[in-house]
Amino acid sequence: MASISAFDAKTRFGALLKRVARGEEVVITRHDKPVARIVPEGMAGGVEGRRAVAALLDLQKVIGRRSKGAMLSDADVRSAIEDGRR
Repeated sequence: MASISAFDAKTRFGALLKRVARGEEVVITRHDKPVARIVPEGMAGGVEGRRAVAALLDLQKVIGRRSKGAMLSDADVRSAIEDGRR
């Protein structure tokens, strides 16, 4: 994933759009801190979505193993909440 300053993004916007159209993700920075991400249309949230789905599937497996006659403990619930905050 490429990173470009806000000034460079402004001055080279056409070239930046061509890169994104080819499938590249670009992070725009201001004072070396990321402030925006440009992704090809239809890909927004793809990485975060895949992570969320994977985490839900993992949690489903844990719940499935423990739900055979047993309830989740308070510690299990707290652990799942803390994992979600990371």
